[in-house]
Amino acid sequence: MPRSVSPVPDDEVLSGRKWAKQVLDPWNSLILTLDGGGIRGYSSLLILQRLMHEIAVWEQRLEEEQGGSAEPREFKEQDLLPCHYFDYMYGTSTGGLIATMLGRLRMSVPQCLEIYRQVGENLFGHRRSIIPLTTKYHHKPLEKAVREIVRTNCPIDGPDCSGEDWYPWTIDDTADPPFPSQENNKHNGLCQSICLTATHNGRIDEAYLLRTYDHRYVDRPNWITPYNEGADKLRIWEVTRATSAAPFYFKILEADIAGEVRRFKDGGIRENNPSGAAWSEFVSLHGGDPDATPALLLSVGTGRPDQSQDGFAAAWPGPFGESKLVKKAAEKFAVFKNVLIKYTEGEDQHKAMVEMAAKGEHKWYKRLNVSEGLENMKLDSWQKGLWKNPVTGLEEVVHGGATLTKMEAATEAYLGRELDNRFDTYAPPRTMLAQAAEILVRHRRARELTNSERWNNHMGRHLAAGQQSTET
Repeated sequence: MPRSVSPVPDDEVLSGRKWAKQVLDPWNSLILTLDGGGIRGYSSLLILQRLMHEIAVWEQRLEEEQGGSAEPREFKEQDLLPCHYFDYMYGTSTGGLIATMLGRLRMSVPQCLEIYRQVGENLFGHRRSIIPLTTKYHHKPLEKAVREIVRTNCPIDGPDCSGEDWYPWTIDDTADPPFPSQENNKHNGLCQSICLTATHNGRIDEAYLLRTYDHRYVDRPNWITPYNEGADKLRIWEVTRATSAAPFYFKILEADIAGEVRRFKDGGIRENNPSGAAWSEFVSLHGGDPDATPALLLSVGTGRPDQSQDGFAAAWPGPFGESKLVKKAAEKFAVFKNVLIKYTEGEDQHKAMVEMAAKGEHKWYKRLNVSEGLENMKLDSWQKGLWKNPVTGLEEVVHGGATLTKMEAATEAYLGRELDNRFDTYAPPRTMLAQAAEILVRHRRARELTNSERWNNHMGRHLAAGQQSTET
């Protein structure tokens, strides 16, 4: 298909420029959602790394414009925390792991990139089984890795953290069942994380949400999806295991929830793109007000899949290609392959968000997803090859190097390309990224000017001493 390139619209509204400058209410919701995609979640983090770069640029620009006579502060992108800019982070599968690290553990993007590279080697560098339709990898390394991540990045207990922290910010053990206390709870002002998983709860067509905060449906309009209520008492490592228990990759998680044993699977089998869940939650929190919209809902994918055949088999070359038996087998394989693609794709949900919820991407809803280059990369791809370490600058052959290099190249090309009408609705990725960064910075700075208790809570100033050394 020939590439169709068009300029960004000159109109202030259609180009998104008017929206990016507006702060109607400093505390309007800022939401980040992260698709599942196994190792391809590394691409999502690279997109977020560029977002934090753009945020640093806008912080510095507005600091110099609005600083007055005071000495302008310096904003370094490696020190900025996404949890200071977003109120909610939703994630499915490894997107849930990233949302947990950035939101619940309040980590930086460079920290997450380094950990993701380590986890990739620990999880996908050693197969448990090569027998088809059996669990390919041991789940213990994943549990051990997340426990260590929690232990070394715990925002509440600091150096005394054991790695067994609960996922909800606050647990009220006197309640039946236990749930986060809402009264005088400073943790309510913090960035909240929500992981999508799947469990057998009588509603097999919907995901199950594991939240860091308590949520109850009140005055819910009939047209939004009602997910489960509350916040389950699970540990952080249990939640990440639950959301990433991909069928045939990791064992199902079994956990005791208020005296009932539940079995959790990867949320991708329900909703791999959590933007719809985030929208439903937002609407329910605002009582179904048709005029209420988030300040930003930024959806980040893990690369578009190859859907050129869309479940139909391509013609097989050679004399056997016309055989009825070969054609029948090829069609069955194509359907099975298409099922796997649907399991990890998020573009159908994106289309629904653009057409039905946001009415375009030039305002509060935006989607960033590598359009070309990752179509055929498997969830557990971990190929040895040449890779350049961004910290040391050294280039060498390492385990997973070819996989990392391919994702870095594809993501860089995506973020640098021009508008392409095959994929983009109004602007190239770099424009959407810059506009998202601008609206995030303008809201953070407007919140800071309130100098309120809510602002201090949002920045986490009541958490363990030293954990928030990077706060602005």
